[in-house]
Amino acid sequence: MNVEEEAINYLRRGLGSDVLDAAVMRERRVSVRVKPEALRRAVELLRDGYPKLRFITISTVDHGLDFEFLHHFHIGGTILTLRTVKPKEENTLESIADIIPAANFIEREIADLFGVRLLNHPKPRNLILTKDWPDDKRPLRKPFVGELPRQARPVAEALISTGCVAPASSFIQRRRESAGLPRTPPFTFADEESMKEFHGVIRGTGLDEKVGFDWKSGKLRYK
Repeated sequence: MNVEEEAINYLRRGLGSDVLDAAVMRERRVSVRVKPEALRRAVELLRDGYPKLRFITISTVDHGLDFEFLHHFHIGGTILTLRTVKPKEENTLESIADIIPAANFIEREIADLFGVRLLNHPKPRNLILTKDWPDDKRPLRKPFVGELPRQARPVAEALISTGCVAPASSFIQRRRESAGLPRTPPFTFADEESMKEFHGVIRGTGLDEKVGFDWKSGKLRYK
């Protein structure tokens, strides 16, 4: 078994269902996505299982609605990246500086440039920006917005939450009736099983995540 596959299996054994996805991207490149709450445990596993583990850096990607944090490590000639995705509403990054001291500066840099709050960092003071730098002017932070243009947001919200964009107007009802059809079409929301199937398709295709739909509130995460 090569280093790439061994590292994936090692993390799967140690983290179980907290590993969301893992793949060998190409030779000597491994990507493992874990739940955010399992990040520190994943780092501890790597530290304890690989005595020659070297920390490289942390990359941060602002996707508009979410932050993606990529923790890069070197293991025997292979680069392994731990990926975590967190909603920007949380606006936090769990520090690993007490486990990997070399992460100290890059975590503080991320906090400065993206306006992310560090959790449990030993010395979370500013690294690049001044203390009085305004939170709404972070150099690398994007606006809190998803992919949908403003005019499409109410339509998408209604479609996903109810299975219907809008009820048929009186004119359409009369036209349907004159054509020998029921006055209103059979909407998904009128049937519980159909609604479950419809929502299953939405989740299965990842449309809810792509457009930023929150299932608890039944609304988009942005307006």
